[in-house]
Amino acid sequence: MHLKTERSKKKLLSVFILAAALLFAALLFTFCYSMDNKYTSSNTDPSKDLVPLTGQWEFYSGRLYTPKDFSAGSAESPEIITIGQFGNFSSHQPSQSPFGAATYRKVLNLPSSKDAWMLEVPEIFSSCRIYVNQTLVRQMGSPDAVPVSRHIQNTLIPLPSGTAELVIQAANDTHYYSGLTYPPVLGTSSAVTNALTQKMIFYALLCFFPLGAAVTSLGVWVRKHSDPVFAAYGLVCLFFSIHVSYPFFHWLGWDLWGTSYLIEDVSYFAMLACMVLLTSRLCRGILPARLHISVYVFTVLMSVSPVIFTYVLFPAFHNIVSIYGTIIYTSKLLISFYLILLSFLGILNDRSSVWLLAGNAVFGFGLFTDLWTGGDYEPLRFGWQDEYSGFLMVLLFMILIIRYNQDLILKNQRLTMHLQAEVDKKTARLSKMLEERKEFLSIAAHDLKAPASAIKTYIDFIREGGINIDEELEQYLEIIDKKSSQIQSDISSLQIFNAEDKIHEPPCLIDCNDFLTYVYMETKPYTDANGIYFNLNLPENHCFIWHQKARLFRAFENIILNATEHTPPEGSLTIDAEYNGQQAVITFTDTGEGISSDDLPHIFDYKFSTKNSPGTSGLGLYFVRISLEEYGGTIKAASKKNRYTVFTVTLPLAEEKME
Repeated sequence: MHLKTERSKKKLLSVFILAAALLFAALLFTFCYSMDNKYTSSNTDPSKDLVPLTGQWEFYSGRLYTPKDFSAGSAESPEIITIGQFGNFSSHQPSQSPFGAATYRKVLNLPSSKDAWMLEVPEIFSSCRIYVNQTLVRQMGSPDAVPVSRHIQNTLIPLPSGTAELVIQAANDTHYYSGLTYPPVLGTSSAVTNALTQKMIFYALLCFFPLGAAVTSLGVWVRKHSDPVFAAYGLVCLFFSIHVSYPFFHWLGWDLWGTSYLIEDVSYFAMLACMVLLTSRLCRGILPARLHISVYVFTVLMSVSPVIFTYVLFPAFHNIVSIYGTIIYTSKLLISFYLILLSFLGILNDRSSVWLLAGNAVFGFGLFTDLWTGGDYEPLRFGWQDEYSGFLMVLLFMILIIRYNQDLILKNQRLTMHLQAEVDKKTARLSKMLEERKEFLSIAAHDLKAPASAIKTYIDFIREGGINIDEELEQYLEIIDKKSSQIQSDISSLQIFNAEDKIHEPPCLIDCNDFLTYVYMETKPYTDANGIYFNLNLPENHCFIWHQKARLFRAFENIILNATEHTPPEGSLTIDAEYNGQQAVITFTDTGEGISSDDLPHIFDYKFSTKNSPGTSGLGLYFVRISLEEYGGTIKAASKKNRYTVFTVTLPLAEEKME
C-alpha cells in the first residue's frame, strides 16, 4: 500500500513538471507573439522604436523595374501586398513556379533626426539590387543574369531624412523561397544596431549553450558507456546548435557554395529524427513498435529530402515547390503531435525520465505553435517559437545531467563508505589471522626445538658410545643427522623471523642525518675489528623519513655486517646520502670480494645464500628488503667481482620541509 502511494505521488509530480514546462512555454510564446512580433507591433514612429515595414508594399510580378522606370511612368499597376504574405512567386505566376523575378517599391517620409536612419534588410532570395532615391546602394548577385547569379545576405542600409524611395529588384531560380520574404525593419542607427547586437547575443547563447550540452552528453555516453539516451540527446543538441547558427551565416554572407540553407534544413530534420528516436526509446511498449519505426524512418527520409528536392526535383519540376512546402508543413505537424502525445503517455505510464519527456513535449509544442502562427509571427529582436522550445529542451536536459551527476556522486560516496567498511572489516580479520599464525609459528618453533636437539644428541651418543655400527646403520644415522640439522635450521629461521616481526614500536619521523650518524657510531666497532676503513658522507641539509627506528637500524646493520664479512682488511666501507626533494638515496659501498653476476639477482630472495656452511643462512638481506618495502622503500645491488659492491637504498621523504 505504501509503495502504491509513493508511486502515485511520483506520477503526480511528473505530471506537474510536464504541465509546468508546457505552461511556461505557452506563456513565453504568448509574450513573444505580443511583444516581439513584427506583425503585431503597433509602433509607427521610428524615432521611438523599431518599425517593421510589413504592409503597403508595391509588388510587380515578373518585372525588374528601375527607379527611372517609375519616374518615367512606364511601370504597370502594382499589387499591394504585405511582406511575409507569400513565401515565393508561385501564387503570382500562371505556371505556379517559385522561380522568376519581381520588383518591390515603398516610399517613406522620414522626419529629421540627430541619429541617422537605418534599414535592416533580411535575406532576399536569391539575388537582388536595392535602390534608395534612384541610387543603387546594394547589389547581391545579379538578378537579370541567366542563370541568376545567387548571393543571399542580410544587410544594413542608411536612409536619408525626408522622402526615401525604396526599390528592390529580386530574382530566384534555385531556392524554394523567392524575393523579399521577411519584412525589413526601420529605426535610428543606434536602435537598429542595438537590436542587432541583442539578436546576435541571443543566437550565440542558443548556439553555444546547446553545443556545450552536446559535448557534455556525448562525453558522458563515451566515458561511462551509459544509456544510449545520452548519445541521442547529445546529437539533438548538436543538430540544434548547427541549425540555429544560421543568423551568423546570413549576416556574413557565407553561402558555402549554395549549401548554407541545406545545412540549416538537414540539421533541423536530423534533430527531429533524433528526437523521435529518443522519445520512442523512452516510451517503449506504450505504442506499437512498428509505429515508432515508421515515424523514425520518415524523419530520416525528411532529413535527406532537402538535398533531393534542391538538386534533383526543383530544377526539373518548378511547380513542385508548393508540394514540398505541404510535405514540410505536414511532417512537422505530425512530428509535433507524436512528441507531445508520447511524452504525456510516457509520464502517465510511470516513466522515470520526466525531464527528458518534458523537454520533448516542450519542443513538440513549440513546433506546433510555430506552424500555427506561420505568416502571423516573425521575431523583431529575438527568435522563433521552435528555437525557444529547443533551448528550453536543452535546459531541461541539463537538469537531467545535473541530477545524473548528483546521483553518481552520491552513489560513489555510498560505495566508498561501504568499501571502506569492508576494507576495515577484512583488514581486522586478516590481522587477527596473521597474529594467530605468528603465535602458532612461535609456539611450534619453541616446542620443536627441544625434540630436534634431543635427536641430534642421541645420534652423537650412539656414534661416540662404542656401539658396534655396521655400514647400513651408519647410512641411516647419517640421513637422520642431516634431516635433524635441517629441522634445526628451519626452527632457527622461524625464531629469527618471529623475532624480527616482534618489533612493535610505532613508526615515527626520523632525521636522516642524525639516524645515519647513529648507525655509523653503533657499527663502527665491527669495521674496526676487521681492519676496514669506515666513512660517512652526509649532505648539509636535513630531511625526515617515516619508519620504525629499531627495524630500520636492524636493516642497515645487516647490510654493514655483510660488507664487513666480505671485505678484506685495509678495505673500505662508505655510507653516502643524498636528498632530492622526494626521496632519500643512501648507498653502502665496499671494496670487498663482490658478488657474481649469477647470484646478484637472487641475493634478496628468501633463504638465498652464497655460504656453504650449515645452519641458518639467507635471511639477512631478505629481512632488509621486506623492512624497507613495508614503508615504501627499495633496495638494489650492483657489484663487480673482486672490485666492489654497492647497495642503494631509497626511502620516501616524509611531508616535512627540508631545512
